[in-house]
Formats: sequence, structure tokens, C-alpha cells
Amino acid sequence: MNSKKTKKPGNRIVLFFILLFPTLYLQAQVPNIDSMLQHYPFIRPELSVIHNDSIAMRSFYKKMADLKKGQRARVNIVHLGDSHIQADLFSGTVRQLAQLDYGNAGRGFIFPYRIAKSNEPPSYKTTSNVKWESKRNVFPDQALPIGIGGFTIETKDSNATLSLTVKDQGTLQYGFTKFTLFHEKGAGNYGYAVCDELSCKVGTIDARNTDSCRFTSVQYFNKPMHQLMIRCTAGDSGSCSRIYGLLLENDKPGILYNMIGVNGAEFRHFNLSEHFQEQLTYLQPDLMIISMGTNEGFSAGFDRDAFTRNIDSLVSGIRARNPKVEILLTTPGDSYRKSKKGRVKNPNMTLARNAVIDYAESHNCAWWDLYEIMGGYGSMGKWFVAKLAAKDRVHFSGAGYTMQGGMLYKAMKAGCDRYNK
Repeated sequence: MNSKKTKKPGNRIVLFFILLFPTLYLQAQVPNIDSMLQHYPFIRPELSVIHNDSIAMRSFYKKMADLKKGQRARVNIVHLGDSHIQADLFSGTVRQLAQLDYGNAGRGFIFPYRIAKSNEPPSYKTTSNVKWESKRNVFPDQALPIGIGGFTIETKDSNATLSLTVKDQGTLQYGFTKFTLFHEKGAGNYGYAVCDELSCKVGTIDARNTDSCRFTSVQYFNKPMHQLMIRCTAGDSGSCSRIYGLLLENDKPGILYNMIGVNGAEFRHFNLSEHFQEQLTYLQPDLMIISMGTNEGFSAGFDRDAFTRNIDSLVSGIRARNPKVEILLTTPGDSYRKSKKGRVKNPNMTLARNAVIDYAESHNCAWWDLYEIMGGYGSMGKWFVAKLAAKDRVHFSGAGYTMQGGMLYKAMKAGCDRYNK
């Protein structure tokens, strides 16, 4: 596909409103979802179930049961998606609920979106003293390889710093004792000094050391850290700093819920991401939740066969490198699209929804049907009138994402409870 067509979804599907309801996300606990749903009779929470989970989620449910019993230290979940996920309101609600029930093993994977000139979740903040070149996988023709985060940032400025501040969310404490940097290593790459608020003698990251992991360096701390800065150190002439993401963990048992979201992303964009599959293995996912399909169905033309092939390429690649992972696909929700008559209902969302379910049924994946839970075809109009969706009638408000996350977690928890019985 030519570069002009490749750029369209990324230009059209952009999240403008992530701070509309920040208090919902950063409060002590997420609101009572059942109470919220009572005000919206067009939503169908009774349909919020994990389908095919007796086969496709059985191993995950056992791991969750073992974690609850204290027989397992960690369960790793990765939630992959597009702009609905990058804002981390939907996935963030699932994270909070899961960690409140099963334990908090850390904030998980994050990307410095702000430094890449994109929207960043309100639960952390990244800054730098210099401008970085950036790329997201929606634009494959641009320079820079793409790794685990779907974004890459790079600078050749030897004075560059990257600062991180992580916020607690009520009773969930996100101080980290283990920091993993996903970055380019080998000759021609800067190393880093690791700094806290007092000095830059906390630790060092040697980018030339490729003996352990090709793309990762780890720094441990003897106390929980909420603030951190890494500063480039001297390298060879022409060196650069290329960063793919950050992983924040603590030493407590529980859930590590990692979010990877890219505005405008489609399944094919992650298939084209050069280092995505290799770097993903570092997270050792027990469950992979994949929430995409909105962008594929947004344009007037929708190729179901190509869409299915791209789903299969991504899922097959993940399974090949992570043989113990289980896959949960979520269908795209209903949405509208632009036309000469204004915003109109989008029948392609029905086609994309059906394709996701057909693939899941035939390839031993679980699925969660957001499309029907919303109310089916045309329901986005009701969500918009109820102020649960944005003006574009593609994205949702903070309250809309919170309810989605609450319903998905409730469905997952119900599956875990059925397994225990």
C-alpha cells in the first residue's frame, strides 16, 4: 500500500479528549460500574462475557487461581491496541480492578508518548531537555525501526535526558524497584547514567553490553522510586540514543498489566514493526488482549480477507514466540464515519466485528463482543447523546472507557470464578 493511504487512518483517528474525565482515572478506586450502567438502558451488560474461555482461557484462569492462593508470584497481561488503548482509560480501569483483587506487581510497560509528541496517559509523565525524533508504526515508510511500544524515539544529542514521574492511584502504589529500558544496544549508541532527585550516581546502563539481552538493560533499586531520570553518557562519534519503551515493576506478587497502544494502529502495523515480536517476549505474557479493528473499518473500503490475514499474522507470530500465551480478542465497538452528509453510521464495524469473532472461533482464541454490548449497529449515536462518546463518534469519553474497562474486567473475573468452582 502506498504511503499516502498508509497515513490516512493515523490522521483520522486521533484521540483529542483524554483529559475530559481525569478524576475517574486517578481516584482511589474506579466507580461502581453496575451503578453507572443503570443510567444507560441501551447498554447490554448481560452480553459482557468471555466467549470460548473454557478452552482458550483455561490456563490463564488457573494461573489467576494460583496467584490468589499464593502459589504463584506473578501473572503478566499485555493489552495491545490503537488509540482506544493509548489513552489507557479503558485498559487502565482493567488494570486497577485486577490489581485491587489480585495484587499490584507494578505499573508495567509504558512509553514516553509525550516526548514522541503524542498523548500520554495521566498516570505518569515524561519530559526531556531536548527534542527527539519520533516514529509510530502507522507510518512504516519513515526511518527508525519500531519495537515493542509501536513508537520509537531517537536523539543524537549527547546532553539528552529523559525524566519520568509515576503517580500512585489511590491505594495502588506504583513506586518501582526494577526499571527495564528497551533501547538500541551495541556500538554507536549512548550509555546512560541513572539519576534520582539527588544525584546521577544511582546506576549506569552500558549500551555496549549486548551479552544478556539484545534490547534491554535492567536497573534495580533498594527502595520504591516514583521519579527517575536517565542521562546520556559519552559514546562514539555519531552515537545516538534510541528508545523503544520502559518497564516498571516492584517486588510484590500480583498482576503486571502492560498497555501498548498506538493512535491509528491496525493489525498490519504491528506486523510491520521490525522488533515488536522479539521484544514482546521479554514481557512473558500469560494473556494477550488485542483490541483493534476500528481503523480498518473506518475507511469506505473494507477488505475482510486482508483483515483476517493480518489478524492471523499477528496472532500466529505472538504464539510462535510465546507458546504459553492465551489470546483474548475484543471486537471493535460501533462507530460513525464522515460523509458528505455529515457523520453517518458505519456498517463496516459490523463486518469487522464478525471477522474478529469468526477468526477467534476457528483459531482457539477467546473473544469479548464490545460491539453488541454497546447495543449493536447505530448504538454509538446513543452513547454520544449520553455523553459517553466524543464528538467524532469513534472515541469515547472517560466515563465511556471506564464502563468498558469495568465490564471487561467483570467478565474476566466471572470466568476466573467459574474455573474455581
